[in-house]
Amino acid sequence: MKKESTTSNKIADSLREAINYGRLNPSDKIIEREIAERYQASHIPVREALRILEGEGFVVHRKFAGYTVREVNPEEMIELYNIMRFISVQLLSRAIPRYTEITYYQLKAITTEMEKTKDAEKNIDLLMQFAETIFFPAGLTFTFNLSKQILRRNIPVLQGVIRVVANGTIPVEGFKRFIELCQNHEVDAAVKYTTDQFDLVTKTFVAYMSESKKKV
Repeated sequence: MKKESTTSNKIADSLREAINYGRLNPSDKIIEREIAERYQASHIPVREALRILEGEGFVVHRKFAGYTVREVNPEEMIELYNIMRFISVQLLSRAIPRYTEITYYQLKAITTEMEKTKDAEKNIDLLMQFAETIFFPAGLTFTFNLSKQILRRNIPVLQGVIRVVANGTIPVEGFKRFIELCQNHEVDAAVKYTTDQFDLVTKTFVAYMSESKKKV
């Protein structure tokens, strides 16, 4: 039983990564038999892996149709990012006063890497690193983990925006401005700047998704 559970988690991790990084696209059908053959596993851990992903919102199951990669609609994006916006205020209000020189060194190193690369997948990883670095000092474990789940769930959309809107790059001016405000101990201004950025990002995401749906 322990082996099947471990296999299920490995399969779920692999499929989740494939969805996150665009190797599996929204509405793609997931064939249990093909997955079982690929991972040399029985159907039991494969089904368990798919149930895990269904619970996380990555796939949906329809009777007689099986599993498909779940599509995220613009309305849902607005809801998710309103939640993320609220969470960010709670985390940053506590985290920013706790930033150390090490924190700023890490943030500046990440933004420097962002400026160097046009690889969308690498930039996504850097974006996740930046988010984790600015939120972690808050010391709110549950809220911090929730923020990571929301961000990771939206990697496919983030990648689409980076590729289509920003030509594979991430504009770093906003990140540098945030760091500057934090170093000047302007906590409220830094938090407001971040929420304003979330509003802008949400509008960009929704416009991108709406345009993508028109082309389908």
